[in-house]
Amino acid sequence: MHEQAIVSATSSGAKKLCSLTKRVMIISPYPERLESLYVSLSSACFDVFSLHEFNEGLLSALKPELIVYDTLPLEDEHSDSEQQREQTLLRIARSYPIPLVALRDERAGELANEELDGVETLLWPSAVDGIIEHINDLLENQLRHAHFNDLHIYKDLKVDLKRMIVMREDERIDLTKTEYDLLLHFLNSDGSVQTREMLLEIIWGLQFYAGSNVVDVHIKSLRKKLEDSAVDPKYIVTVRGAGYRLADL
Repeated sequence: MHEQAIVSATSSGAKKLCSLTKRVMIISPYPERLESLYVSLSSACFDVFSLHEFNEGLLSALKPELIVYDTLPLEDEHSDSEQQREQTLLRIARSYPIPLVALRDERAGELANEELDGVETLLWPSAVDGIIEHINDLLENQLRHAHFNDLHIYKDLKVDLKRMIVMREDERIDLTKTEYDLLLHFLNSDGSVQTREMLLEIIWGLQFYAGSNVVDVHIKSLRKKLEDSAVDPKYIVTVRGAGYRLADL
């Protein structure tokens, strides 16, 4: 198993410490033919793990950010074996939300299984710098996609679901846990009216009892922090005699 050295070389020959590394798993029955890729990835601050065969247990344990799968022809390999390898490749790509790159030999033509069209394929051997640049682009796209999935945008508010942070432009809005839960519930309510009874049960886990104003108090506090107006609401609208709802876009 190859692992990245702590110190990497710069283009000028000087050495630098890798303050941030990315994990790449390379699966190849002949790792020696990818040696230059191993070395270049390590120098580019990647932690590189080499497997001769795919091991799902190691995939779960190591949690790589990208997989490089060697589909280059094997010695004396029959077409059935090649198809089986490609089916394994597909299973990896579809079962795990990890970008996957398939290396192929230009002389061998396209990968046999047409379903592999959805998998990123790169020629090998080829310029290592170009492959590393392509890998970095894939990881950046993956990061942007993951961040988008963890981000709820409503008007000028951005809610980072992973970090539980609410932002308006570059300003952070500090909410209590209850205020945050209320806002997130409204954002997920599709604009439908939320009665006080519903909010008490969903947010507080309490059954509604007459005279309770706990919902109104927290809505008032949330509005104040959002700089929202009950008279001319931008975010949360009061529905008289019923409850509250998200303001129209």
